[in-house]
Amino acid sequence: MLKRKDVVFKRHAQARRYIARVDSEGQIVLTLPKGGTQRDALSFANNHYEWLVDEKRKALLQRKEKGRLFAGDQIWFRGERHPLDVVRDWGRPVLRFADQSMLIADAEMDLARPLGQHLRGLAKKEFPVRTRYFADRHGVKFSRVAVRDQRTRWGSCSATGTISLNWRLIMTPPETSDYIIIHELMHTEEMNHSHRFWRLVSEACPDYKRHEDWLGRHQNELAWG
Repeated sequence: MLKRKDVVFKRHAQARRYIARVDSEGQIVLTLPKGGTQRDALSFANNHYEWLVDEKRKALLQRKEKGRLFAGDQIWFRGERHPLDVVRDWGRPVLRFADQSMLIADAEMDLARPLGQHLRGLAKKEFPVRTRYFADRHGVKFSRVAVRDQRTRWGSCSATGTISLNWRLIMTPPETSDYIIIHELMHTEEMNHSHRFWRLVSEACPDYKRHEDWLGRHQNELAWG
C-alpha cells in the first residue's frame, strides 16, 4: 500500500474532490480539495492502488525508453535489477547501486550519462580479460577487443580478428555476456552463420539458446544511455 513518502501532495483551492495521477517522471501526485487532508487523500489513492502502480510502471518505462534515469529507478547490472540510490557523503552526492558507488555532480540530475560512463569503464576493464580466457580455452585467436556503443547488435567480429562488444552486456548475467564473447570468437573460425558455425557455438556453449532468449526478453530494458 502507498505511504506518504511514496506520493506528492498538492492542494488546489478550485479542486472539488481528491485527484490521483502519475506525472511524466513517474511520481504519484495527489491533489487535495479545500479542507481535504493528506490522510484522506492517501486513502483515496490506495483505493486506486493497482491502477496507480500500473501507470507509474508505464511512465517509468517510457522515461527509460527516452534514455533518462533518476534516483529511485532500477537498472539491470550483472543480470539482476538494482535500484539507483543517491546519498550524501560529506555533502557530495554519491550514486550507489549493487556493490558500486560513484560521485555525481547533482542529486537531481539525469543519471544516464555518468552511469553509462561508469558501466562502459567496467566493460572495458573486464571484457578483454574474458575474451582472452575463452580464446585460450577454445584454441582460437583474435587481434584485439573493442568495447563499443552498438545500437543494433551485441557484438561483432571483423575479418582482421577484432572482437567488438556492446558495453551494455555488463548489465546482463555474466554467463550471458560470456556467451556473446564465445559467439564472436567462433566467428574467427567461421565468419558466417552456417550450420558449422552454430555447431561450433553449441560445442563451446551448449545452453546458448537460453542466453539468446534472455537477451531477447530484456533488450528493451538495456537500451538506455
